[in-house]
Parts: sequence; C-alpha cells; structure tokens
Amino acid sequence: MTIRVDEVRTRRDESAFLDLPEQLHRGEAQWVTPLRLHERARWSPASNPSLRAREAVRFVAWSGSRPVGRIAAIRDTAFQLAWDPQAGFFGFFESIDEPACAAALFKAAEAWLAARGVRRVLGPINLSTHDEVGFLAEGFEQRASFLSPQNPRYFLPLAEAAGYRPIREYHAYRWSPQAPQTPLAQQFLRRAERPRPGLRLRQADRARWVHEARLIWSLYNACFSEVWGFVPITWDEFSERATAFRSFYRPDLIRIAELQGEPVGFALLLPDVNEALARLRGRLLPFGWLRLLLGVRRISTGRLLLLGVRPDCIGRGVSVALVADLMRIAARLSMEVEVSLVDAANAPAQSIQRVFQLPRSKVYRLYGKSLHGGDALSATEPLHPG
Repeated sequence: MTIRVDEVRTRRDESAFLDLPEQLHRGEAQWVTPLRLHERARWSPASNPSLRAREAVRFVAWSGSRPVGRIAAIRDTAFQLAWDPQAGFFGFFESIDEPACAAALFKAAEAWLAARGVRRVLGPINLSTHDEVGFLAEGFEQRASFLSPQNPRYFLPLAEAAGYRPIREYHAYRWSPQAPQTPLAQQFLRRAERPRPGLRLRQADRARWVHEARLIWSLYNACFSEVWGFVPITWDEFSERATAFRSFYRPDLIRIAELQGEPVGFALLLPDVNEALARLRGRLLPFGWLRLLLGVRRISTGRLLLLGVRPDCIGRGVSVALVADLMRIAARLSMEVEVSLVDAANAPAQSIQRVFQLPRSKVYRLYGKSLHGGDALSATEPLHPG
C-alpha cells in the first residue's frame, strides 16, 4: 500500500480529518461518534481558546483518493515550561490497521515537532492535558464515556511498532447503586447524611452561573496544581468548556466543599451524554437536537469527571465526603457512575478507590518516544503500576 501524508490545508482535507473516525469505526458496537459541530469548533481559534494558546498542525494519510489515517502534532509551551521544555504531543490519532500507514503519520508529526526543538513526543493528548489523554488499553467491551478516549485495540501495537512505549497509566472505575457496599463505604455514606463540624457540602447555584463557574475555575487550578501534566487553564478556556456543558449539567451533581466557610474542593458529576449521542452518529441536523434533548432527560449513567481538593486540605476527609455525598445522590437517582480518569500514580485519588472498593472498568495508557535515542521518559516520571 502506498501512503501519502498531507497537511490539512483545504476544505477537502478538513472534511477528511473530521469524517475519518466515523468512517473507520461506525461498525464497532461501543463506538460513539463525536458531535461533528463540536469537533469542527475544536479546530477554530475563534471558538476554541485552547487552540489559540498552542501550536498545532493536522495531517491526513491517503491511499490514492481514500483517507486512511490522521494525526495532529501539538506544541504546548505551558506544558514545556511546567514539565519538560523538550516535549511535544501527538493527538487525534486514527489509522486503518496497517503499520505503514501509522508509521507515516507518526513520522510526519515527529518531523514537524523536531523542527520546533522537540526531542520527546508524548501522546495521545488531544491538544492539551485538559482534554482526552491516552489510548484505551482495557475495557473495549464497554461503551465509550463522554469526553473519554475511545479507540480499537490495534492502535496500541501500531504505536509500539513505531517506537512508542507506555509511560503512564490511567484507570476508570465503575460504581453502581445496586452493588454491595463495604462496611467502610457504608460508614462514609452514613456520615454524608449528617452535618460535620466546619465542613459544608453544597450544590452549585444555578442562578449564579458566572460566579459558580469562576469559583470552580479557581478551585480547578488550585486543586490540580501538583498533578503530573497539569498546566493552569485560562478563564477563557474554562469558560468555553463550562458553556458547552451548561445545557445538560445538573446543579445537584456539582458539589462544592467549604471548610469554615472557605471553598477548598469540588466534585463534578456529569450525565453521560454519550448515552444519548450514540443514536445521533455525530449529527444534530435535521432532528438530532430534538433526539439529544429528549435523550438527555432519560440518561441513567454519569461520569465523575473531576474531584479536586486543595493540596493544603488533603487528608482532612474532604474528598471522601464529596464522593460519599455524590454517591448518595446518584443512588437516589438510580444512576450508575464511571469515575475517570484516575492517574494510577495519584495516591490520594487511589485512596478513594480503596475506601469504596470500586471495580476497575477501563485502563488507558499514555505513550512516549525519544526522537534522538535518549530517554523519552526522563521528565515524565515513568509509571510502573504494581
């Protein structure tokens, strides 16, 4: 097979880049096609502040006139300043199951990054570490969750054949209101039902949208400042994301923790709109909007997307209280919850899993490669989960 890789420059290239995931995966039982409008907006600097803060280029692989793969190369200066001045990302990877195609895509992305001083490539990272990170490595039999990576099994050997190897691992856990609770979990759930001195858990105030969004933005940057790969997110970036969630978020599923009246942590549980999106095939017109709105009302699953506590308040029971409070609410709604993505090296996050004995449902892996034969992992704290 002869493969040609072109940079996205024309409308034809743009359409090929956006259409390729559905063309490759539409027959897969657990695939959920992303909303095309959302995916197009991700590549518009006017719509996506995250794009304005980074350098990025897209490539499409062709076999004759047929698109067979895609990739993006990203240089995030904020990540370089915080974690590794010689690191760059690949993301938005798609390919047919053909090593030559994947190798050509990786080569194009690596050449673009190397020309900008990058010596270590990490991925997949879909534009920033605030977006989808990693390849799905276990849990292929389950439907993809909202804003989670989704890919077929063969992507991992394609990346490894191109010289990439796993450097970090992330987990997803599943909680069901029907699952039996451990005695320790029952204790925390009971505790969530009665007041605790000095600690107040409240829901988001729908009438104060901007105030609450700014508060959560401030907490988000404070709570995750010591997590590997985190870079502060600007208000413009955060506001754009929050606005995208506004039509289907539930205030009672956003919990804000206050100690002695001061906000110190938060938890964000979103209805898993992929439950509704699975029927739309990525299109909202002509009747997709109606189907989505009707479907959102019937959603029975959720994703605990964010759980954060300020570093100076870790160990004071705030995170467990937040989770217990959300689980109590989810149980009342008969909502199954996915907790993801949890860094396997994040000890405080893993302690939550131990308290509630949540079964692991998915594994994601972040890959790295040196472009010059050195240690691609020196600045990424290689993970060896036990």
